[in-house]
Amino acid sequence: MKNLISIFLLMLLVSCSNTEQAVVPQDKMVDVIYDLTVSSSARNTANRRDTLQYVVLYEQILKKHGIDSLQFVKAQKAYQQTPELYTAIYDSVIHRLQKQLEEVRKTKPAEEEQIAPVVNFKEIPFSRRKNQ
Repeated sequence: MKNLISIFLLMLLVSCSNTEQAVVPQDKMVDVIYDLTVSSSARNTANRRDTLQYVVLYEQILKKHGIDSLQFVKAQKAYQQTPELYTAIYDSVIHRLQKQLEEVRKTKPAEEEQIAPVVNFKEIPFSRRKNQ
């Protein structure tokens, strides 16, 4: 009976101390989170009239990087257990996003993409109906 209890306690200690290892390398995790962030931003602006309809499903992004959703979730949980490493991943994503934004801001739109200025714009007065 003592052996059974000691084996049970040993198994309990081993299971509690088991920390998950990230199955997705840090540089790949940065790439995946970057692509997910860009896709999410595109999805948020997709309903505006003047934007390009660019929506990518999350499953397609994960497939592009060769991982599935379970691997991604496990990797996120593993990285969350080490806040310094998780912060470094997101700092890399933010730096990459800022760099991409700077590149976009440096480029000038083509002539056909520019919005023509409004010429001879007259203010249209609002007429109010009187309640009868």
